Amino acid sequence: MPSDRDRTSPTPISKPPPFRWALHRHHCFAARAWRGVLALVLGVSVCPLLGAPPPATAPADTPPPAERRTAGTRAAPLPVDEAQEQALLALAGEGFRIYRTAHFLVAYDTPRSMVESLSARLELTYDSVTRFCQNSGFPVRPLNRRLEVIFFDQAADYTRYANRFRFNSRGTYGFYLERTNRAAFFNVHNDPEVRKLHAGIEAARDSVVRMEETVKSLRGNAAYVDVTYSDGRQVRLTRSQAKQEVEALRKKIKRLDARRQAYCDRINQTVVQHEVAHQTLYNTGVHARNAFNPKWVVEGLACMFENPPGAAGGGLSAVNQSRLEDFRRAVAGDSGQTALNTRMYREAVADGRITALEDLVRNPELFNERGEDGAKHYAAAWALLHYLHRTQNKALAAYLREIASRPPGTMPDPDAEQELFEKHFGPLDDAFVVRFSRYILSLPYRPPN
Repeated sequence: MPSDRDRTSPTPISKPPPFRWALHRHHCFAARAWRGVLALVLGVSVCPLLGAPPPATAPADTPPPAERRTAGTRAAPLPVDEAQEQALLALAGEGFRIYRTAHFLVAYDTPRSMVESLSARLELTYDSVTRFCQNSGFPVRPLNRRLEVIFFDQAADYTRYANRFRFNSRGTYGFYLERTNRAAFFNVHNDPEVRKLHAGIEAARDSVVRMEETVKSLRGNAAYVDVTYSDGRQVRLTRSQAKQEVEALRKKIKRLDARRQAYCDRINQTVVQHEVAHQTLYNTGVHARNAFNPKWVVEGLACMFENPPGAAGGGLSAVNQSRLEDFRRAVAGDSGQTALNTRMYREAVADGRITALEDLVRNPELFNERGEDGAKHYAAAWALLHYLHRTQNKALAAYLREIASRPPGTMPDPDAEQELFEKHFGPLDDAFVVRFSRYILSLPYRPPN
């Protein structure tokens, strides 16, 4: 991960064809697709980032909250650093307030309920990372000050902040920069595309209600309703057929609501937890600050903390189904196969559909790519880290310790990176590829609904 790297968007999720109904005279309805509304987004309007829909106006300013402890946090809270708080407020801009947790300092201009939800997830992710270190025998370096986060209510303010540091924030909802040692996120509810999605769904609900009322006003089954679909089809429905169509549309809208919730969950997982994992790993000694860390390690480790947290913290013990889906989809290609094997994995590598392990270890530039190419690199990095964590955890801890001991300014060449990998995990040969691919392709997989 370069200090000012770009985030890679997750693989697109298939979407049901939504409809918008507009009432016309003579009981004639037109159905039109919500053009452009359902382009790939990572969030949903009715489920803003980590909280309930925000109120129309933000709550009145309140003093910074008293010191807080999040469930699962064992260390005593760090002392209040007023100079740090004032500097962060000055950077964030007018209208921001401070929210403190045991390990984080958040400057925010969102509704209070949202920053509380965000802060709880920050702490749960921090706890998950430190638990991973402890279970792996990796010494955790204690913080000497809180980690800084800026939580913007408006996407435009988030973009301006990113531009100040020459970070390309297009298509992102959050990022962490090593050189500033700060994470930034924004209220997904206010993303322009998500707002259009929200408006489209609400308009569809209203139109269906009006259609239902009109159908109820018809007398006898001889009355009819003319319907025009987005593809130009026109049909004439009887009263009973129109009632069935209304019920079918209600079910489609309900499924779309569920899909919106899934998008929101994916933001929480692939953005907030991923970026905060980066921040925590860089500040607790797992990654070396101002020295080169293998990018597949940096991104693969962060992907391991994307699972939803449970009562005791992040879901590190669970399989990351989103990354496994990306991996399996790349291996399957256009075949549609679900029973995948090592031969198919080799073919996918040869065709460039999934990243070769040797390229992953040797080529840090892979993670500068976006879209589908970026997604396959992230999936491969997660898969390799997951495999090593489950099968060679002690060797993984020793490997991470050696990387963390690199002095500032260190920049190993590709041969040195592969030699270090093979020193701890054995030759990156065909036998390794077979063991790795068999393991990953045998993981329990739950296809998305």
